[in-house]
Amino acid sequence: MALPPGLQTVTVVDSRTHPDGGPMRGRVVLTPEVPVVTSAEHGTIVMGSAEVAWVDGDFSVTVLACDADGITPTGWTYRVTERPYDAEVRSYPVLLTAGMGTIDLASLAPVEPYTGDYVLVPGPPGPQGPAGSQANAQAYTDTAVAGEVTRSNAAYVPQAAVTITNLLSTVPAYFGHRGQGMVSPEHTMAGYQAAVASGAQAIEVSVNVTADGTLVCIHDTTLTRTTYSTGAVNTWTWPELKNRVLTNGRTLQGQGWTDQPIPTLREVLDTFLGKVVIFLEAKGNDAVVPLQQMLTTFYPTANKSVVWKAHVGTASLPWAKGAGFKTWVYVDDGTTDAAMDGKDSNVDYWGVQTTMADARVTQIVARGKPVFSWPVYRRSQRDRLSGLGVVGMMTSDIQYVSRSTPMRTASNWSTQVKEPGGVPTLDYDSTYALKWDDAPNVGWVYINSTGQSYGLGTYCPIVGGAGGYRISFDMRFEGIPTLTTEHAGIYFGKTSDDAYRFGTANATGGYHMVMRANGQMQLNRHAAGVTTGTALGTAQPTTAVVADNPMSFQLDVTATTVELRRTDSTGWTTGPIADTTYRGLYFGLSNGGITNLATKPHWRNLVITQL
Repeated sequence: MALPPGLQTVTVVDSRTHPDGGPMRGRVVLTPEVPVVTSAEHGTIVMGSAEVAWVDGDFSVTVLACDADGITPTGWTYRVTERPYDAEVRSYPVLLTAGMGTIDLASLAPVEPYTGDYVLVPGPPGPQGPAGSQANAQAYTDTAVAGEVTRSNAAYVPQAAVTITNLLSTVPAYFGHRGQGMVSPEHTMAGYQAAVASGAQAIEVSVNVTADGTLVCIHDTTLTRTTYSTGAVNTWTWPELKNRVLTNGRTLQGQGWTDQPIPTLREVLDTFLGKVVIFLEAKGNDAVVPLQQMLTTFYPTANKSVVWKAHVGTASLPWAKGAGFKTWVYVDDGTTDAAMDGKDSNVDYWGVQTTMADARVTQIVARGKPVFSWPVYRRSQRDRLSGLGVVGMMTSDIQYVSRSTPMRTASNWSTQVKEPGGVPTLDYDSTYALKWDDAPNVGWVYINSTGQSYGLGTYCPIVGGAGGYRISFDMRFEGIPTLTTEHAGIYFGKTSDDAYRFGTANATGGYHMVMRANGQMQLNRHAAGVTTGTALGTAQPTTAVVADNPMSFQLDVTATTVELRRTDSTGWTTGPIADTTYRGLYFGLSNGGITNLATKPHWRNLVITQL
């Protein structure tokens, strides 16, 4: 797909050979050194990278100009990363302005020596003999390294909004958990970029090491859960991972996503270091020392914007503090006060899981150091934890958790891409995730687990009009339930986005609309802490369910009444029922009493209307 007409571009060309004249082969990646470029004038958003290959030593690629009219921000630079197949990798910034038209990369690429190249510099002569030569060489090396550290320190100018010093300038602070792993494939460049674009004050980066010593960003020590492959990460080489392994984020975020590669830590640090705070953790024990060595050798200023993240049981905290890093140390329900006391002198921030009991969170907050919680994906979790004194939210859905207003009033499920604010019963589990139908039923969604629900926080809290609001939608059953009393529908009226399940004692109350296999439809009221609902009015007969036959419904909620209509014919309604028990503005989909997934419900065409 081309850029919209009218956007100013620059064409970059290059011709590259080996010293013997043989053509260069490989690829070049051009990445804007800003996470997102937008143009309201042209109705487009630009993210990610442009990639082009050398073909017989030549390439040509046309990209957005850094100063194109109508874009924001403007004046940024591209990061050019050259990846030849049989030469050293190079990375450097370039400014591609609209006035260049067509520009040869040779006129932009750096020609002076830079970090990463071998540069032959004559050193001072040393005394004769191996020992004297070695001493002089070591002294020269030490001087050169010290000079490089001084240079990098002087060059490092962090953005004021993303330094560790003011990490908590706003409370609660929002940090991207696994790179927003509930709405983007976790620990991918796409996920990290999405988190930063959403205003994250920090991103969490997990690291493991491959068989050939390459540090890669992946949460688990195995590939099984997050990719289409299997086996321990440390049994694969980086070339094997790079060319054969892709993340399987589509099972959690929808098949509209493109499978994403696993990034190296170098890629992530080169993109984000100094632009956003990074919580960095070695997940496998074999990755700890390589990670420490990389930071010490290649990123001497990392401690200005990297927080060393580790479990309270780790032995790496003294190294981290000695190297000048801030530390975030997380605990679990089995962690004792004595264990925390033993590590306290090496801890800057404590971490607690969202499921930890209120009393224990309160005790940890009372220790006096900032407390961050993970993985926050509901607003109700945010509010509860904030009330307990937690100041940092390690969230898997920043767009939703960090705001308190709806994002849209009508579904766009034909994209087959998960919306922010989609709240399943459990996070990071594809069993409970929303699923999208493929052709010929694109636009329909379903929950592939019995007795489950899915919160639609994207549309919440609902904004009603003077007369209330209406929820309209279509629903069909995949098959005919064996029991005519089995039902499914929508829950609504909840004051919170906590989980709702039919037949369960839920934390907050609300209403539940049901459509039974025999054609009866009804409204029920479901009190908090009670497993059974209370019928409102009487069941209204309609035509019985026909497998895969779409039905249309409207739910009207006014200040004093609730009413359910089936609108794919006329006259089917519960009538306005006088009940004001619940007027919360959170709702979602429910598989209700369905016991067989072969008969599960599907939904489409959701619309919220003000009355």
